[in-house]
Amino acid sequence: MTVLVAIGGGALSVTLGRAARRSGAGRRVLGLGAQSRWRLPARPRAWLGRALADAGVDLEPEGAGELVVGAVVASVMVALAIAPGLAIPAALAVVAAGPVALRIARTRAQQQFVAALPGGLEQVAAALRGGASIGDALESLAVDSPLAADVRRVRARAALGVGLADALAAWPEERPVPAVRAAAGALAVAATIGGRSADALDGLAASLRERLGATAEARALSAQARLSAVVVGGAPLAYLMFSAIADPTSVDALIGSGGGRACLVAGLTCEALAALWMRRIVHAGVDE
Repeated sequence: MTVLVAIGGGALSVTLGRAARRSGAGRRVLGLGAQSRWRLPARPRAWLGRALADAGVDLEPEGAGELVVGAVVASVMVALAIAPGLAIPAALAVVAAGPVALRIARTRAQQQFVAALPGGLEQVAAALRGGASIGDALESLAVDSPLAADVRRVRARAALGVGLADALAAWPEERPVPAVRAAAGALAVAATIGGRSADALDGLAASLRERLGATAEARALSAQARLSAVVVGGAPLAYLMFSAIADPTSVDALIGSGGGRACLVAGLTCEALAALWMRRIVHAGVDE
């Protein structure tokens, strides 16, 4: 029975995740923009929306909330089947895991953007060789690309009459990334001066790609350290789960007394602080 409930809970979580992704894709395809049957308050919704966008998660805040509720229900079902005393800690752990995961993945969208920038510059250079202007070349990047939102803002400002060069000059202020600053400067020079700008853009794209390659190599060299951090950080939680399955009375002693609850809270707090500390050490000098 325990195995069946555990498998059912995991399958339910996966099904809810897939359903959330399909519902988000369906809303984009249909273009209905229909309002949800419920909405989060304005401030939490704005914060969660920014966090999801920064993490590259294509979900509405309400959809993310429904996914968390489903995961909480599944974790509580599994905990009740293993050790009823773990139901509340399991629910709290799942609720806390969402903000922690968003915090860890907060640069994911920016990394995707920077990774797509060299290819976008090469696409613009190819369009220039074909006789297109800078504005027309940028238009090809405004559809179905990690660069699309930024390019649309640049084109919208240029369409208001400020000029393409001035519109590009404001781009690094909106996205303060060194690669964006270099790309905006190169495109602005190409729009203002002209000349053999396609070759210059190709050279800049090659330089940015080399920098991305160096960063990827640094990540690969630190893979062993990151795996060790995951193992060291996950071992206490795995031992707690094993103890709950093998001897549920040990969990009752941990949950049923004030001293046990204090030890549990202190242990989980130390786990969270240690995870953040190890991540900072492992990613030092690797993240852009």
